[in-house]
Amino acid sequence: MKAKTYGAWLTVALATAIALVFVSCRPAAVEAAYPVEKAKVGFLRRVMTRVSGAMHGARASAEAARLRREVASLAVLRSDLDGLEAENARLRKVLDYSERMKGRWIPAEVLSSGGGASGSGKTIRVAKGSFAGVVEGAVAVVPDGLVGLVTSVTPHTSVVTLVTDGRIKVACEIETAAGERPRGIIAGGTDDILILRYLTNADRIAPRARVVTSGLGGVFPKGLEIGTLLDVRTDERGLAREGEVQPSVDCSSLEDVFIRREE
Repeated sequence: MKAKTYGAWLTVALATAIALVFVSCRPAAVEAAYPVEKAKVGFLRRVMTRVSGAMHGARASAEAARLRREVASLAVLRSDLDGLEAENARLRKVLDYSERMKGRWIPAEVLSSGGGASGSGKTIRVAKGSFAGVVEGAVAVVPDGLVGLVTSVTPHTSVVTLVTDGRIKVACEIETAAGERPRGIIAGGTDDILILRYLTNADRIAPRARVVTSGLGGVFPKGLEIGTLLDVRTDERGLAREGEVQPSVDCSSLEDVFIRREE
């Protein structure tokens, strides 16, 4: 009996001792675990910060890419709108001129210029032919003035030889302040300068005078603008015989022309 009692007390004493040791040693154990816990928390925070930064960077990169795509799309849309506005302006100009010409002229889009299907550096090919009423020898103009003469026709297209080609001779006259009408012949040239030859009654011509078709010869209607007189050359008697004319039409950038419809 005494032995059992002694054993019980020994067990209680041992448990109490262990409890006291645990209680007294817990702060030390906690302090010992602090560096490990702090290092773990710092490591986890750094990892999470990097992961969060990477995710934020990925989102920012994706957003930037999306914005770049939207900007590019807007630029393309703006370009398309600008192109449509330019095309609408061109068509309005064509329709307005066509209405003013009262149906005597056939509007035709330019398909190519010299070096292509038209075959010569001073010709253009247009998208109207015999089916539209175009014939060889018809006059081609734009609102700014004379373009040239139709020299070849197919059912759907025509070739216009430009006024800058020396094969095209245009009877012309010069409008002067005095009311005189010196006459001559436009005989080819370049996109920038036309050559005026065989001037008559041209003893007093001021530069910058307007040069128009005279109607002589019956090929070109009277009064079509050709260009502006830049310079004249005189003979031994001081009379003007030749000159240079700045064309009113830039034949290198034509988009549409009007071809005279023969009645």
